Amino acid sequence: VGCKENLWRECGSCSGQACISVDYVFVEQSFASSLIETLKPMIRSFFGKNPKESGCLSRIVTKKHFQRLAHLLNDPGVQASIVYGGSTIFL
Repeated sequence: VGCKENLWRECGSCSGQACISVDYVFVEQSFASSLIETLKPMIRSFFGKNPKESGCLSRIVTKKHFQRLAHLLNDPGVQASIVYGGSTIFL
């Protein structure tokens, strides 16, 4: 239940742009893979099989900001830590 509520706060109506959204989750290493595998279907349930068609998915306002964020995904340190998603679907 806690996982779903925290994920909803991050991906829900304000898309993480609220003071109560979760930015980090700390978990013992032995539970990390279980938590990740628990969260993946929850993310799919929020956005469906095709997130581009989701009415709940936040949009980046300008091309400049989109490019800045997309560039972050190409950083080797960031790429090594991505466990779900990690690609862009619009530009």
